[in-house]
Amino acid sequence: MMKISVRPVRPDELRDFIVTWTDPNHVDDVKRYVDQMMKKGSIRREWCFVAWQENRLVGRVAYWSLPKIGKPEALVLLDLPWEHEQYLSIGAHLLQETLTLMRETGVDQIGYVVDMPPMPPQWQRFPEQRMRLLEHLGFVVERMTHRFEWRAKESPLPVSEKGLIFRTLPEVGEAAFIEAVMRVSEQTLDRRIRQEREQEGALKQAQLMFKDLQFFTYDPSWWQLAFSSNGDLIGLVMPAVNPTYATIGYIGVVPEQRGRGYIDALLNRGTAILAQAGVDVIRADTDVENLPMANAFKRAGYVPFAKRYEYIIDLRA
Repeated sequence: MMKISVRPVRPDELRDFIVTWTDPNHVDDVKRYVDQMMKKGSIRREWCFVAWQENRLVGRVAYWSLPKIGKPEALVLLDLPWEHEQYLSIGAHLLQETLTLMRETGVDQIGYVVDMPPMPPQWQRFPEQRMRLLEHLGFVVERMTHRFEWRAKESPLPVSEKGLIFRTLPEVGEAAFIEAVMRVSEQTLDRRIRQEREQEGALKQAQLMFKDLQFFTYDPSWWQLAFSSNGDLIGLVMPAVNPTYATIGYIGVVPEQRGRGYIDALLNRGTAILAQAGVDVIRADTDVENLPMANAFKRAGYVPFAKRYEYIIDLRA
């Protein structure tokens, strides 16, 4: 096999970086995505890499981050000659070299998501080949989720709140909110949260989750705890906006209050908060094991549109 060289994309190559491997029908989507992510700081030119073989561009990949974090967290725009068996060797070379660079800059782990079916804004086709490449390199599935979407034009604004009393983050303070996150995460059906609680302990996991969600864009008044009329904690909802879409960042009911329909009231509250802030489309994921949450999304007018495989690789190993 001829030698493959990997290097960061040059300014004059950005157009080729976007167009090559992108279906002609989706070039505009991908270009808008790259432009938006670069303006927000989620993708930087020095995080975009190309693989060359002789004088042919044979692969591309970019690294992505939430703007406030400032260091790569995930792979995006990974594309290779998927229809040819050599995609595996080219992809392994491209990712091994760039992941080594990420490790040298202090990045501990990198994620990647595979959506079925492919969808905007990246339109990443050939999911089976992508999964084969990731597993070949040592990526593991952290969790699988069902993806849901709510559209203002197609779904009525939910209003039911079951007589709950809502208090915002500024009203209750961070310590009370973190304690609520810890309680809501007990006996969770979310595989990733379970693993994090086992590894870090319940309190530290809640603190880390709260800190991670703070990297999203949100108004502190959006994050709310729900209480019964006698002051018992029912649950919480934490709507937010990431660089690509609005989402229900975290939501849940404390164990002793589950099974009483409160999850519907919390989801309705989170949806209404974002809608009243001018959001037209909300996307949210839930672990495939979390059927109660999936059913709540459906009752609230959210439509399932994809299945997502969330991969991760630990670069410290």
